[in-house]
Amino acid sequence: MTRAKKPRPKKKTKIWTTPTVLGLIVGGLGLLGLFGLFELRPQLTATSKEFLEPNQPFTAPFEITNIGYLAVHIEDVTVIEHKVELPNKWSITDAFIHQKGWESFDLERAGGSKTILPNLANVMPIKADIVISVDYVFLWHTWRKYFRFEGLHMSNWQWSKQPIGDLEPDMDKVLADALERRKNSPLFRP
Repeated sequence: MTRAKKPRPKKKTKIWTTPTVLGLIVGGLGLLGLFGLFELRPQLTATSKEFLEPNQPFTAPFEITNIGYLAVHIEDVTVIEHKVELPNKWSITDAFIHQKGWESFDLERAGGSKTILPNLANVMPIKADIVISVDYVFLWHTWRKYFRFEGLHMSNWQWSKQPIGDLEPDMDKVLADALERRKNSPLFRP
């Protein structure tokens, strides 16, 4: 007859070892740092203001505002006339507007703003869809933010802010073309 062997007690595994504790501390600090970067990122908005001339919707200035915690450097602002329908079956598609004062400026933190006046046309459109592109620098990289506005004619003309949606790739192409044309134009050379 064979003797039954007693099971050996398992060795207790230590959970709170030095590498485990250090890993948790470093991971927690990393998460806190990511949250800090997310919270400190530039937070830009664009709004339309009152028309400078009554019944002329394209005389409305737009204000770009930094509502974030840090100042931000703006590299470039471009207005894209995505689709504008004018009377007499005229239309404008993917044209751009840029002025020299719309490049290389800073927006101070928590409310710093810049007003731009695209002055698109001196006519009452039937419909309008415009996009304002803002290139800014954050963490040594240039980023781009789009603001889209649709013109609505109710009792009077209103610019209504809309999401950019799936227009972003199209606007990237239009803007790349616009920046290339500006680079080669003698009107925009420094």
